[in-house]
Amino acid sequence: MIKITIDEEACVGCTLCVDECPTDVFEFDEEKRIPRVVKEKECFGCLSCSEICPASAITHEDVIQSEEYYHDMDNIKLASRLAAEVHLPNSPSDDKHKKAALDDLGIRLLSVASVFRQTLGGSLPAVGTMAGRTLATQLPRYHVPEDFGEALKMAVEQFSPAWNLKPEYDGSSKLDIKVGKCFIRELCKDEGIELGGDLCVLFYNYIAGYLGKMGDARLKLLQSTPGDKECKYNVEVFTK
Repeated sequence: MIKITIDEEACVGCTLCVDECPTDVFEFDEEKRIPRVVKEKECFGCLSCSEICPASAITHEDVIQSEEYYHDMDNIKLASRLAAEVHLPNSPSDDKHKKAALDDLGIRLLSVASVFRQTLGGSLPAVGTMAGRTLATQLPRYHVPEDFGEALKMAVEQFSPAWNLKPEYDGSSKLDIKVGKCFIRELCKDEGIELGGDLCVLFYNYIAGYLGKMGDARLKLLQSTPGDKECKYNVEVFTK
């Protein structure tokens, strides 16, 4: 039988797992503001609850999961040789075209965030988290990070230059992420949008989903501080 474990310290009480589970395995404890596993035998291992959980607070035992494959240098070199003559359309090649591409992406993000907020409401953070986790399994990289600290270094490199991430991690549970250059902040300024809104919610959870998947950890946002030149996120890290 599949065993389900809920990390009550990491849980944020969003009820998404309760709403998402197709077999009503969970029941929400209103007093403690956490979900309870009440029908564990009904679980068939779809993992929808753990995938949608913004805090990665739900784990399953005795479930066969697909293996993740990481790209190595041989594979990347082979792909480069095979695609040497392939022209990639719509790839911006100069500053003007890059600026136009970022502006277009920004407008699309605004539209997507608005639609998500109207249709999903409180589920908006989960959308960002799931997108970040998906990114972590798709981006080419040479090896699996040895620990959460190495995952942070990889994030700084892979999210540049669109975002200038400056993480400060104490090696245990305290993480402060400062965001310098950010094309979302510039977009908000251009469009007269207040910082800290839906795009910022999506952005943080996108980063958190990526870091959680890459660093095998759970992240809990304690405080976010938007700023005209730099934004800051205070995060508690639960490493496994």
